[in-house]
Amino acid sequence: MTQVVVTLNKELDKVVGIIKSMYGFSSKNKAIQFIIRREAEELLEKELRPEFVQRILRLERTGRFKKYASLDELRDEVEYA
Repeated sequence: MTQVVVTLNKELDKVVGIIKSMYGFSSKNKAIQFIIRREAEELLEKELRPEFVQRILRLERTGRFKKYASLDELRDEVEYA
């Protein structure tokens, strides 16, 4: 197991303490591991989940994506929608 020394400012330390209390962890170490696992799932799983890939491929086939000739054209549509 790897050990890491982490320096947190007061605000982040408070957040870790709140998560520790909310989920009933016995230490801040376990709370930090929980935070990292949760963020890793969100970050990594969206890219790898087969349902996500299938959904995007289906959207491409059905033509729900609109092609823009330029970034300005996209910006105009988004800003004036």
